[in-house]
Amino acid sequence: MRRPVAGEVHVHYGQIYVESDPDSFGPDLTQAFAGQSAGLCGAAIPGALWLHTGLHTGNVGFTVEVHDHAPPLDPAWEDVVEVSFRPASTRSALVQWAGEASQELDLEETDYRVRYRSSFAVHRPSGRW
Repeated sequence: MRRPVAGEVHVHYGQIYVESDPDSFGPDLTQAFAGQSAGLCGAAIPGALWLHTGLHTGNVGFTVEVHDHAPPLDPAWEDVVEVSFRPASTRSALVQWAGEASQELDLEETDYRVRYRSSFAVHRPSGRW
């Protein structure tokens, strides 16, 4: 297993993307989720993923792991979705909103099964969750 991304990333509008087509500027929302019933990860555009986060704007913890085999599901995960993904080129990256920053993923042009999970909890000033 390797981790090309581990740490915080900045999101706007609760969005971050995986892009691999060097001739494209990010996925379109309507096209990314076309024909899907889950709204967590849009995978309808070849070579791109649209990922929703629980936070509208700010830094979120984000990890990308690449495994040789499917890792076990963690029952503590709140929301999980799995999608098929094949990069359109060897230049795949996790890209922040409007291309403000990106992190290379170093993915091969092969078929992947992506498991995306999101966890969101709001800590209130009173100390209650």
